Amino acid sequence: MKKHTPFYAAFALLLLAGCASKNKYGEEKFLTEREQKAALAKTKPPQYFGFAAFPAQGGIDYRGYARLHPNHQAEMDFENNKPVIKIRGRANRLSGMALLDFSSAMSWMEFSKASDFDAVFMGMNEDVIPYRGQFSGDVNAYAAVVSQIRIDQLFMENVPLFVRMSVGGLGPYSRNIFDPTIDTVFGYDILGLYETIQLNLRDGHVIFSTSHPYTPNEDLLMSSARIKNVKGYGLCVEGAIFGQTTPIVLDVAGEYHFARSDKKVSQTKQVSLGDVVYRKVPTMLLPPELPLPRAGRLMLEKYIITICPTQGFVYFERFPE
Repeated sequence: MKKHTPFYAAFALLLLAGCASKNKYGEEKFLTEREQKAALAKTKPPQYFGFAAFPAQGGIDYRGYARLHPNHQAEMDFENNKPVIKIRGRANRLSGMALLDFSSAMSWMEFSKASDFDAVFMGMNEDVIPYRGQFSGDVNAYAAVVSQIRIDQLFMENVPLFVRMSVGGLGPYSRNIFDPTIDTVFGYDILGLYETIQLNLRDGHVIFSTSHPYTPNEDLLMSSARIKNVKGYGLCVEGAIFGQTTPIVLDVAGEYHFARSDKKVSQTKQVSLGDVVYRKVPTMLLPPELPLPRAGRLMLEKYIITICPTQGFVYFERFPE
């Protein structure tokens, strides 16, 4: 099986180069070629889960989304004040830790956790579905489906994600969070299905809602920013750098203020998200492979942030006094 070349991870602020012979991320261990072949020996076609299948790059790809139960809501505290929540499988004994990474276009699961959750790889006619994204990483990953994932009493069914063929961690997808150990990443392919997700990054709290439209508190509302769909990226909103409009990635999993690739500066004089203006923002340099600027958690935690994918807006509200 093909090994991927070193890469610039879209969600890292450092240059994260890797190869299959190195273990740079704690206890992560890559599966051998034989182990991968054994794991991929039994597959089910995307149509089995109600997804569409189509040809892509000499093989197949799929199009489909998890099913959310209507009128469900869940409120969760973060683990260790990181954007990480507890999840469960169909059985109560199955549990894991999921990182909420809105900046990631796709969702991920570590191989042994995927096995525990009875994930089924997708494939047709001996063709499995590899991850074909811009940042393929340092190890193979393949599309699979988990029958049920629960956030408290909120249910998601037939959840598609990519299984990284390694055990003991998710490598750079864990975003340098080692406590708790990350075994699942919810990217925007999952998070963008919700009617509302409200983040209190300062106090470490999140509310999920599958059906109820959000009405912001006019007394607390500072701004709204329109969501922009940018291929290959997760959650992006309309923004500006010193008046120059640009989509800006919202990266609540990143432990930094602001990052950009167009200019090396210690501070950015002015960044706007909708009508919210940040001045003299500490700034890190992104590699040129990552052209879109990114707003990290340290910049975003100033406000209560409510993401409404159906409405197409992100709301920024002051904390009540």
